[in-house]
Parts: sequence; C-alpha cells; structure tokens
Amino acid sequence: MELATVVVASRNSGKVEEFRRLLAPLGWRLLALDEAPQGSATTWKEDRETYLGNALVKAVAAATSTRLPALGDDSGVEVAALGGWPGLQTARWLGDGATTAQLREGLQRKVADLPEEQRQAAFVCALALAVPTAGGALKTLTAEARVEGVLLASPRGRAGFGYDPIFVPAGETRTMAELAPEEKDFHSHRGRAVRQLLQLLGPSAT
Repeated sequence: MELATVVVASRNSGKVEEFRRLLAPLGWRLLALDEAPQGSATTWKEDRETYLGNALVKAVAAATSTRLPALGDDSGVEVAALGGWPGLQTARWLGDGATTAQLREGLQRKVADLPEEQRQAAFVCALALAVPTAGGALKTLTAEARVEGVLLASPRGRAGFGYDPIFVPAGETRTMAELAPEEKDFHSHRGRAVRQLLQLLGPSAT
C-alpha cells in the first residue's frame, strides 16, 4: 500500500493532532480533511450501527473524494450503568450544534447522579484505512480497541480533548488529560487501535 500521504477523515483538530503524534514514526504526511484536495467538500452520514461501520463510511468518503489514502475514526464513551450510553451518539447526543465542552459537561452531570461505584465506563475507538488502487477500487483495513476506566463528575487536567478530563483509565489515578502525551498514547483507545492497525499493515506501513 502506498501511504506516503494519508488524509485523516475528520474535522476534529484534537484527533488530527493525536494521529500525527501516534503515526509520526512512520513518516507519513498526515493531512486534515480540509487540507486535502476536495476535502472541504467531503461529507458523510454516520448512520451505521457500529463504530467500525461509521469509521468505514468516513474513510471511504474521504478516499473517494480526495483519491488519497484516508484514515477514518469513530470513537465513543460507554457508561456501563447507563446501558452503554452514549456510545455511538457520543459526539451527537446533544445535537449537531453542541460544543465539546457542552457534551462533556452534560455527561459530567449525568455521572454526578450515579453512585461512585457505578461510574465504570469505557473509551472505544474504531479505525478504518481506505486506500485507492490503480483500478479505482479501495482496499480497506480496520481495527478496534477499547480501554476500561471510570468517569469523574469533575474534570481534571488540561491536556487531551473531548472527554479526556473526566476519564481515568484502569490502572491509573490520573485522567487522560493529566497524562503526558506518551503515557496517554500507551493507555488510550486510539493508541491501542493504531497499534493494531499497524500490525495488520506490517512492513508496508513505512
């Protein structure tokens, strides 16, 4: 697979920067979606019933429009005591116009209503890599990972993005937002999913 330049099928600057850090050793040139040719015109509908399905939708849409390899990501937080909610709706449960801060604060309020022993949660990340071929078709690879932990009713830490300030991964006492970048990459759902994807790519990753 030719992977010198890869489009990240996301307009979330935090995700793009995290992928740039995670994939830096490979020497790939990672473009945010709107930096790629035709990227700003690329749209998709996240209407699949799984994280992997949504990640594939994004990767295929970006690769089709830009004719470059594209990496799609779909992530979520699942609260066990709430039946796995918000899950696939993690970024949308307050509506399309909600900010990251509003989403996090809304989840904090719901967590505050739970007894501490019922605040177990998991971060989930699915990745899909879509690579155009000479014949016009797309080759795809997928990976998925999760990390267990607990949610806090109050944020801690200034690093990371999204729900990082209220999520403490299993085996840690610090939130994702309190970890150094290399520590977060070791623990995080996105870091684990990237490592799985690179195992599937093998020597062709570089």
